[in-house]
Amino acid sequence: MLDVNVLMRALQDSADSVVITEIGETGDRPIVFVNPAFEVMTGYSAAESIGRDCRFLNEGLEGQVELDRLRDALTDGAHCRVTVENLRKNGTRFWNELSISPVRSTNGQLTHFLGIQNDVTEQVLAQRELERRIHVGDSQRSELRSKLYTDTLTELANRRAFNEALTELWGSEDPADRPFALLRVDVDFFEAYNDAYGETDGDRCLQDVARAIDNAVSDERATIARYVNDEFAVLMPGCGPERIVAVGERIRAAVELLNIPRQDVPSRRVTVSIGGTVVEACSMPALTIEQVQRYVDASLFVARGGRDIFLGTGNSVDVRPVATQASQPRPEVVAATAPPDVIRN
Repeated sequence: MLDVNVLMRALQDSADSVVITEIGETGDRPIVFVNPAFEVMTGYSAAESIGRDCRFLNEGLEGQVELDRLRDALTDGAHCRVTVENLRKNGTRFWNELSISPVRSTNGQLTHFLGIQNDVTEQVLAQRELERRIHVGDSQRSELRSKLYTDTLTELANRRAFNEALTELWGSEDPADRPFALLRVDVDFFEAYNDAYGETDGDRCLQDVARAIDNAVSDERATIARYVNDEFAVLMPGCGPERIVAVGERIRAAVELLNIPRQDVPSRRVTVSIGGTVVEACSMPALTIEQVQRYVDASLFVARGGRDIFLGTGNSVDVRPVATQASQPRPEVVAATAPPDVIRN
């Protein structure tokens, strides 16, 4: 069983904004916890936020379609992932990618919601500009389309390309595509690295990690993407449980072998945490893409509690996590518990 203190440290140290709300007696949802990343992203301190409904972040912006989806999910006690426009304390607008997950008591009663937030303003504005420019003429269409699906820093696929590849693979009827695997790779404590060494070295670090992941996967059918900020994603058709463990460990080791120095962590080098899951052919009818994404989120969340670790789930319906840590003999695996409703931190 994962120690509660590890989870709390993961929440506090997360570079992603974390907010927890409870279900009030009158049906309201007051905030009961925010982490430091929430304070940085919104400009509101914990003292200014706790006790308020999250709706204060989008006052005056209530007409968004995504907010309707969010309200429906809150009413139904369901999972939801939306991108909404919010206001910071200083009045500036930003786009917030929000994932919410219901938290229930042991008797099944809905008690809280866990929200994970990412500032995706830069990506949204860049996307809008590219979508505007993609209509300028047939002669430029091919180049602009390439930019629309490519991350300019790492030259990997971007999040849009990854999601479209996942949707296409999900609908594939080719037996060679089953089972398939998803991996998420997160650079440990990257925000602290960026602050300490500067954005130039930070960008170079991400480029080196991207190349290491690409080389470690070494599969021409795979889609490798910079998913968001310092997080990468890998989609591998025809990949089963044994192979995902091998690929995950190769990625972890490849980044370690880069030996990118840093003095603010015990390893004294840049490391990654990796979460993953396998979708078997038989599990497809009972699943949705969003459910599978949550299993990967849960795996990565638990892996981040240890850092420099690969943790993959053997099957996305019958979740059977295995972890391989740097301090243990390889290629042995040990059992771990990854609650499927934990959302990425």
